[in-house]
Amino acid sequence: MLGNYLWRRARRAGFALALLTAALALVLTGCSEDDASEPTATTEATSTASATGSVEGTSTATPASIEVTDSSGETIVLEAPASRIVSHSPAATEILFAIGAGDLVVAADEYSNYPAEAESLPKVTYSTPDPEQDLAFDPDLVIFAGRQESSLDHFRELDLRVFYLEEPRDLEGVFANIRALGQLTGHETQAEAVVADMQATLDEVAAAIADVEEGPLVFWELTEDLYTVSPDSFIGSALSFVKARNVAAGVDGDFPQLSSEAIVEANPDVILMADAGFVDPAGVPDRAGWSAITAVANDAIYPVDGDVMSRPGPRIAQGIEDLARLLYPDRFE
Repeated sequence: MLGNYLWRRARRAGFALALLTAALALVLTGCSEDDASEPTATTEATSTASATGSVEGTSTATPASIEVTDSSGETIVLEAPASRIVSHSPAATEILFAIGAGDLVVAADEYSNYPAEAESLPKVTYSTPDPEQDLAFDPDLVIFAGRQESSLDHFRELDLRVFYLEEPRDLEGVFANIRALGQLTGHETQAEAVVADMQATLDEVAAAIADVEEGPLVFWELTEDLYTVSPDSFIGSALSFVKARNVAAGVDGDFPQLSSEAIVEANPDVILMADAGFVDPAGVPDRAGWSAITAVANDAIYPVDGDVMSRPGPRIAQGIEDLARLLYPDRFE
């Protein structure tokens, strides 16, 4: 059954995520070069660890020295890989564990719930990071993601090394973040293995649907009040990868709210419910006017794991394969 398949895939993604989490921790350590007291690179030998420009990695001639520039443009130089990491990003936490650096994470935000080991970590605040919380863990690297950008200056003024990862909009951005975290934690080889495994999965999906000219029209339900994702969002890029047509195409914003009437008029072939943990899919046909929607008439209403699909981490490749299996079951028999 699909549920068992998703569970098995999630277990395999958990291993990759463990490796990736270690890499992200190391990135944060290198990112606090914002402070004037941070050391600078002593050589000019470099190797790029960025695919989309969100982060850049530089390795100096000294094997133990690491230089990384984060998404905010700040460059950090580490004399050794990060060893005490505080992660304020669920995706970064998953990456660190996937690349084998989970044991370097000393604390994580309250939403870092994967893999299981992450749930038992001491917790720090996600939305409004408190530097006093982080200082209590004596970190050599702090990892921020998109939501915490406004707290960067305050943390850096307190001499906390913060590596900021802008949330990517596509798969290349995910690969860049994985590689950067691998470099910062000394897990470059493991990071490349995670990326290679993800790419292999994506290649298999692309081959399976190569001759699909036009995929089904999809409504992605984020919340019961009908917020969804546009093609420009990270989740939207995943839908595009599997050739799904998006009901929200042409609507402004990454996460627009649609009216019930607009969805009925669009008449999607498939409804994907990322809010199924809070909203019973069985109640969708009872919504006013929705019984006429093709997806409802054909019972094509599917719950999806919102965490897997919204986090730009190692599980996204498996999430994309799961989507493809839902939309094109005959291609994966």
